[in-house]
Amino acid sequence: MKKWEYKVLAYNERGLYNNDEGLQNLLSNLGNEGWELVSSIPMVEGSGSDGDVSLDVPRIKFILKREK
Repeated sequence: MKKWEYKVLAYNERGLYNNDEGLQNLLSNLGNEGWELVSSIPMVEGSGSDGDVSLDVPRIKFILKREK
């Protein structure tokens, strides 16, 4: 039976990899280590009320897996 290990990364607009090239390099390096991206989840924040609502996605979580 296959066994998996998982890694969760938080990407944010102020982080080290806050541009497409930096994120692409990070994910490519992880792929070379055997990690596979299986999901990405936007962490949505909101504020306001009564029709005046503001939404923001300051972070995205990436979930990766690789076989043990």
